[in-house]
Amino acid sequence: MLKVSVANLTLSEYLAEIRDYIQSISEYRWIVAEIAKVDCDKNGNYWIELIERNDDEIVAKCDAVVWSRNASTIANFFIKTGIQFNRGIKILFLGKAIFHEKYGFKISIYQIDPSFTVGEMALKKEETIRRLRAEGLIDKNKLIEIPAVIQRIAIISSESAAGYEDFLKILKGNKFGFKFHTKLFDAFVQGEYAVNSLIEAFQRCSSECKAFDVVVLIRGGGSVSDLAIFNEYELAKTMALMPIPVFTGIGHTRDETVADFVASISFKTPSEVAKFILDRALDFDSKIDALSQRIRHKVEKFLSVETSKSKTLEDRFKLALKNSRERLLQKMNLIVSEVHNNVLKRVHSERELIFKVKQQLYKKTNMIITAKHLEMTNINNKIKIKLSEKITKENFKVKSSTETLFTKLKNIFAMKKIQIERAGEKLQLLSPENILKRGYSITYLNGRVLKNSQQVPIGANVEIKLYRGMLTAEVTRKEEDNGELKLF
Repeated sequence: MLKVSVANLTLSEYLAEIRDYIQSISEYRWIVAEIAKVDCDKNGNYWIELIERNDDEIVAKCDAVVWSRNASTIANFFIKTGIQFNRGIKILFLGKAIFHEKYGFKISIYQIDPSFTVGEMALKKEETIRRLRAEGLIDKNKLIEIPAVIQRIAIISSESAAGYEDFLKILKGNKFGFKFHTKLFDAFVQGEYAVNSLIEAFQRCSSECKAFDVVVLIRGGGSVSDLAIFNEYELAKTMALMPIPVFTGIGHTRDETVADFVASISFKTPSEVAKFILDRALDFDSKIDALSQRIRHKVEKFLSVETSKSKTLEDRFKLALKNSRERLLQKMNLIVSEVHNNVLKRVHSERELIFKVKQQLYKKTNMIITAKHLEMTNINNKIKIKLSEKITKENFKVKSSTETLFTKLKNIFAMKKIQIERAGEKLQLLSPENILKRGYSITYLNGRVLKNSQQVPIGANVEIKLYRGMLTAEVTRKEEDNGELKLF
């Protein structure tokens, strides 16, 4: 049988007994819990929802309060850690149980230990890095070759992030005229939905990876707690498995996140990422210019050498032909002279045979001359054929090299011409005539252009230049403004 008091109690009386009992046994204890929700009222009191997780399951939940008189412990927490006092972080606090008849059970937090939270986050980060290293994911993205020129860039960021605007301003406003194609995969970069949003953005980018050279993760800085999302395992794993190089420019200077560890290259700020891409393009452009100069120099040198060789070969063939003719004529003259001497000797001894010998002499001489002439003609023809083939072959090489050079030079001149024309169009837009054409005017006083109302006295006559025509006006009133220029 239950022992029940016969006296009746009101609810407030019963809850007051519970309050007194809890106050009698409650004492300050150091407690570890995770913040699920926190709000600050107008009086400076912080109302907190605390939870305890076992893996992903919530095994305990309780409300807590930091009274305004103890609120300095939260300010001290931020000063010591740089972490916003917000949901998702684990804290070690000194507190005790309190109970109120109207507002129920709570834990009153008196003091928060900042070092515990910092250590807890660091430990979680190190565990994530060890897991990624064991799975071979830390250096996986670093093994993907970075293109020599990066022109097609996928950007994962929030459209409203300041870092995204800085990145585009540096990249697309470059003074070299380099053109870049960028596509934003919009995602949350802070808050409770940020991790899943970033993973989905990477997955969408991966499905279009053939259209991009690299993917850049951008954020414009933030507190340590804001950057904690970049230490999450699932996000780091998704980045490591990307089929193209991943650059990070998260905007922090004190520490590296896990996302930085798995990226192909990490940078401190989005601006540094943009400058790296520009420097890489400029370096490649310089190499192309240098290579073009080297090709031009080698072609000119080749043409000079080959032209000299061709001329030398032709001169050598002509000299050899001339020497062959002279040697042949000398030999023929010697033969004729010998025959002639023999004939003369035999004429003296055998006059009766002179006619027959004379006929034979002329016959043999004609045969020799004909044979030698034919031999000389064949040699001359072979020399001409060889020389013609050599000259044709060398001329083809020279012509081919010249056409290739002229094609490349023509392409370079065409690109430079386009750049000059674009610059001319920009200058034309800024000409005074076009400015007047858009509805602006120029005001003169005594032939000088007016820039400040302080230069004009009341009653003065001024001339106003319009796009078409001039106006003369008298100044009846003026306003002086030394602040910012406001046109409308």
